[in-house]
Parts: sequence; C-alpha cells; structure tokens
Amino acid sequence: MRIWPLTNIASYLMAICSASVFCHTAHAAMYVYPMETTVGENGTSQIRVISHNDEVEFVKIKLKKITNPGTRNEREVEFDMSDADQIIVAPQKIALSAGGERVVRIVSMSPPEKETTWRVYFEGVSETAFNSFSDKKNQEEKATKVGVNIIWGALVHVAPRKAEASLKYIPSTGSVINDGTIRIPVTEVGVCNPAGECSWKKKALTVYPESETSIQEMHFSPSNTYKIKYFNWTKNRTEETELPASQADYPPFQLKGNVNLKGNLNEK
Repeated sequence: MRIWPLTNIASYLMAICSASVFCHTAHAAMYVYPMETTVGENGTSQIRVISHNDEVEFVKIKLKKITNPGTRNEREVEFDMSDADQIIVAPQKIALSAGGERVVRIVSMSPPEKETTWRVYFEGVSETAFNSFSDKKNQEEKATKVGVNIIWGALVHVAPRKAEASLKYIPSTGSVINDGTIRIPVTEVGVCNPAGECSWKKKALTVYPESETSIQEMHFSPSNTYKIKYFNWTKNRTEETELPASQADYPPFQLKGNVNLKGNLNEK
C-alpha cells in the first residue's frame, strides 16, 4: 500500500491490492471532485461523487480529522460523524446508479476558533458491506476478495469563527510562527530596507495555525523590515502584510510541529 503525503499535496489516492498472484480491475469505478475544498463563511461545501461503472456502485463515506497539519507530526484521527458539534457529512453512504452522480454535503455546525483540517474518504464496497453496520465485517469481506480497492480522500478546510492572518518571526531563533486563526499560503517573502525598498523572493509554503517554520539560511536583522505575500483563501485574493518580530522569544502557544522552508533567503 502506498500513501502519499497528506496536506503537502492537495489530494491523494490509495490503491490497495489484495494478496494474490493477480490483481484484476478496480472494485470502485468512480471518482470524486473536487479533491480539496473549503467550508467558508456560508458554512457549507459539497463534493461530487461520479460513477464510471456500468453497474450500481455502493460507496461508504468516512471522516477523519487531521492534527498538526503541514508538520512532521501530522496525523489523521478517527472522527465520529454522529458528533454534530463540529462538521457533518451527509449522506454517509450512497448507491450510485450506472454512470450516475451524487452530491455529498459538508456542513460546519459550529465554526472553530481556529481553522481545522479534515479528510473525507470515499470507498467503494460490496452491497453486503454497504448494508452492514459492522466495519469489521466490511474489512473481512474485502480481505477475501481479489482485486484493487480504490479509496478517494478529499481534503477539507473549515474556516474559523473569525479569520485572522498573523505571521511573526522570533529574532532569537529565526523561526516563523503562525499565531493567527487561518493557514497562510506564503508565495513571496520581502526583505525591505529603511527606505521602504523590498527585495522579493518567491516561496511556496503553507503555515498552519499554531505551527512553526524554520527559514533556512535567513538572518533577521533589526535594521530591516520584512513582508510576505500570501493567498487569503477566506477572501479568495492575494494579500501583502508585514512580517513583524515577535515580542517574546517563544510562541504564546505550545508549538505542535515544524516545517522547513526549502530554498535560501540570504541576508547579510
């Protein structure tokens, strides 16, 4: 089984081949769209499930919460979809007619204080497993089948109650921390002199709330100021903002992981 990185890539597809000499056609002839979506101010989003099969396709849907997204400590945690305090995915299983299409809705019941990240899994199963309430029975049945079982995982970002973009650097370490409430997809970093002239370096980095990033080979100088350009997904536009120094030598929260920013931004 091969698993692609989680939030480092917008989406991934897991293909599981049963222990056998031969692997035949995939069990689930379907795909989902989009593979990454956001639940914004309106509190809802949707994912389409499309059948490419000439028979009825049975699909079960699961939800997992991603903790410490974008860091080396990133993990997926099982989530009980009966807990309606956070998000709801409906329906939780669907029967697709041949060549048919269904819409799965994602609803944020209570906006979080800070952006949360989830993955919704779509798995093609047999009719027996579809009608069964036992996941164990479903797993045992799949283990006896010969073929490839396709599982689609769509990434979902849920907007916080109040969106605040805030990125700061720690002078003592050169680390950058996100002490805001939304993730910050940085596209450029600017080093500005006292005259206000900035030298911009292109970067590709997403910093999630409560995470820290080490910018390799960069030295922050008190004689200069710094700016970033980033995509504000809650407003669907690129913005520019200051990158100020943190007033403390440590973040105001316990950091949950580190992400390294590849590339050099040298400053003498």
